[in-house]
Amino acid sequence: MNTNALTIVIEQAREAKILDTELLVQAIGAMEQAFPNENFADAKQLVDFEPTEAVLHLIEEHLPEWAITLKGRADEVDGSWTCALRKTDASDDDAFIGIGSGPTLPLALLTAVLRASILHTAR
Repeated sequence: MNTNALTIVIEQAREAKILDTELLVQAIGAMEQAFPNENFADAKQLVDFEPTEAVLHLIEEHLPEWAITLKGRADEVDGSWTCALRKTDASDDDAFIGIGSGPTLPLALLTAVLRASILHTAR
């Protein structure tokens, strides 16, 4: 399975200050290419209105019931968020996890799910 589109979106997300509509649409498109049997319609419906909710729907569709751990500071001008996605929050020995970071919560969530997706395709 080709993960080039996922890698490109990760690089763009790392440079972004906010998760805008264009980047989110590109991320969903990359997920659809990498995982054609999955339905990302709920995420698509929220793109223009709620980017954080759209990414959460993306995670829920692709990695259902995975634990989301967030660390960050919302009161900084340039925030610093880290997100870890794991199959379970009961242990630290998951076969693969997704870790993402960014200046905003939705960017950290997005990079985490994209990184987990690349590892998911490799297994």
